[in-house]
Amino acid sequence: MYSDGFNPRVLKVLAWTGPLFTLMWLTGAGPITGWLYLPPPSAADSVAKTLNDYSGNIFLVRLGCIVMISSCIFYTSWGMLVSILTRKIEKDYPIFFFIQVISLAACVVVVLMIGYFWGAASWRAGETLPEITQALNDIGWLGVLFTGAPFAAYQWALAGATLLDTSECPVFPRWSAYLNLFISLFMIEAGLLLFFKTGPFSQNGVFVFYMPMIAFFVWILTFSYLSIKAINAEVAVREGQSIQANRRAASSTTGRQQIGAV
Repeated sequence: MYSDGFNPRVLKVLAWTGPLFTLMWLTGAGPITGWLYLPPPSAADSVAKTLNDYSGNIFLVRLGCIVMISSCIFYTSWGMLVSILTRKIEKDYPIFFFIQVISLAACVVVVLMIGYFWGAASWRAGETLPEITQALNDIGWLGVLFTGAPFAAYQWALAGATLLDTSECPVFPRWSAYLNLFISLFMIEAGLLLFFKTGPFSQNGVFVFYMPMIAFFVWILTFSYLSIKAINAEVAVREGQSIQANRRAASSTTGRQQIGAV
């Protein structure tokens, strides 16, 4: 660890929590629950079918929801790492940094509540009215697809900070700012599911589910990789500065010795 607190080993560990979050959430929503949520069911499914989906695999559904909820821990650590790497760009006026932090807090709540409502749907499935189970299931799906605004806000702030970085060794490459802006379009576009229960803009449609979800997880993996590169670049810069400082110190010491010898 350096004197200013920069600890590349810890930061790299945090960078890997992005892929870990991706693995945990997809595993919880997919194979652990018996593929109840991946691929997504149709929003036009009957109440009876929704209840049967939960009742037929109740233990694994609950287990999967626990895994999905737990994954928000790693989304938090990953998001804060990406934010702190860009913190120095804005110096004394880190407005984009604070937008990222506030947006991240909202995103974590969204990730948490998705598993929460699906878990709540499973808690009394078969014991309460089927319509209640379906309503809780619907709220979980709205959490997945209708809550893209804080994710887009984070991406916009990250893009803004990246575009402001005019240093010789920028934290993130300039193209990544445009990637953020592009991915954010999918976060907003997914909200169209409110208007459709079937078709490409519905809950299980290509434009509302598949494209936004693929884009989101590709974004996480991309910035995990870019974060590790940024950490390595910062280490290289610091080591170069340290070598130059040692050379100047050695040169100064040699000069004084020569003067003393004369």
